[in-house]
Amino acid sequence: MISPHTREIQVEFESLWKKSHPDVPIKWINQGGSSDDLRFVTQQFASRGKDQSIGVDVFFGGGGETFAELDKDGLLAPLSSDFGVPAELNHVPLRAKDNSWVAAALSGFGILYNKPIAARDKLPVPKTWADLANPQLQERVELADPRKSGSAHVVYEIILQTSGWDKGWRILTGMAGNARRFTPGSSDVLQDVQNGEAAFCTAIDFYATGAINTAGPDKLGYIQPQGQNLITPDPIGVLKGSQNAANAQKFVAFVLSPEAQKLWIQKKGTPGGPVNNTLSRLPALPSAYGAKNAFTSLNPYKEKATVTFDSDKASRRRRALDELIGAALVDNLDAVKAKWTKNPSLDASGYVPLPEKDFEAIAAKWNDPTTASTQKQKWGLAARQFFSQ
Repeated sequence: MISPHTREIQVEFESLWKKSHPDVPIKWINQGGSSDDLRFVTQQFASRGKDQSIGVDVFFGGGGETFAELDKDGLLAPLSSDFGVPAELNHVPLRAKDNSWVAAALSGFGILYNKPIAARDKLPVPKTWADLANPQLQERVELADPRKSGSAHVVYEIILQTSGWDKGWRILTGMAGNARRFTPGSSDVLQDVQNGEAAFCTAIDFYATGAINTAGPDKLGYIQPQGQNLITPDPIGVLKGSQNAANAQKFVAFVLSPEAQKLWIQKKGTPGGPVNNTLSRLPALPSAYGAKNAFTSLNPYKEKATVTFDSDKASRRRRALDELIGAALVDNLDAVKAKWTKNPSLDASGYVPLPEKDFEAIAAKWNDPTTASTQKQKWGLAARQFFSQ
C-alpha cells in the first residue's frame, strides 16, 4: 500500500481492516508525499512494464490529479464498483469514468495561521490567496515545493485557474517573495506555523484541523479563501499487475464501506468512530454526513461551488506545472525575494514566465524526456534573468 496519508489515518483504517481480515496484513509505503509517491510508481512501471507487478497493490490518497495521471498512463486496474460515490461534485470529478479510481475522502484548501504571532506583530490576516502576497507579510509566509507536495500543487493550480494565468503567476511570485522558504512537504509548513517560525501557510483542510486540535483554537486559525473555495477528491485505486489483486479490491471496497467512511468524520471514541485520533476528514459517501458525533456539520454535497475548476486541464499539465514553478520560483527563491524586497509590486516584480497557450503546448509533450529537460533549463535561465534585473 503506497500512501501519503498520515500515520494517524493508517492506524485507524488498518485497525478496522484487521477486525474482518486478520490474515491479510498491510505494509505501508510512503516516499514523502503524493508527488513523490506518484514519481516512484511511474518510475517503477517504466523500468518493469505496465503489466508487471511493482510490488505495490493499492495507491491510497494523493489527490484527483495524481490518479488522473495514473489513469492516463494506464497504470490502474478497473475497480469492481463506484461504491455509491457521485460522479462529480460542483463539476469536479469524484471518480474515473471507467471506475479506475474513486474518491475515498474529500479535501478542501485554505490558509493556516498563528493567531498570537499575527496579533502581536499586527499582521493583516489574509482573506484570499492574493492576500498572501501582501508586502506586509515578507518573511512571514511559508510554502511547500509542488514537486514534492501534491497539496501544494493543488493550491497553486487553484490560484492560477481562479485568478487567471497572468494574474495568478504574479500572485504566486508575491507569495514566494514573502516566503521564508519552500519546504519539501506540506506537513513541514504546518509545523513551522505552529512553532511560530512562520505566521501563515497554505494548507489542506484536514492537516489544518489536526494542527488546530493539537495546538488549540486560541493559537491557530484556518481561513477558507473568499470566493476561491474548492472541494476535491482524495482517491484510492488498485495498481496494474497487483500480485494481491483480490485483496486489493477488497480493501478498496472496505474503505468505501459505510463503516470505514465513519472513520473520516466521527470524533474519536464515539460509536463506530476512530479509536486513537479524530481524523477530521470529509467522507466521499454522501450517506456518511449528518451523524451527531461528527467533528463538523459541514456537508459539501449541500454547498454551492464558489469557483470554476477544470480538472482535466489540471491533470494534463500537472508535471510540467510543478517543474515550471520549481524552476521559476523555488530554485530561484533568493533572487525572487531580493527583487520583491526592492520593489514589492505585483505589476513590477510579478513574473509571468510564458503565455498559458504556449505552456499548454509544452505540457502536451512533457512525456518526451528531451522536451522536459530542455524546458526546465530554459525556464530556470529565463527566471534568473528576470529576477536579477
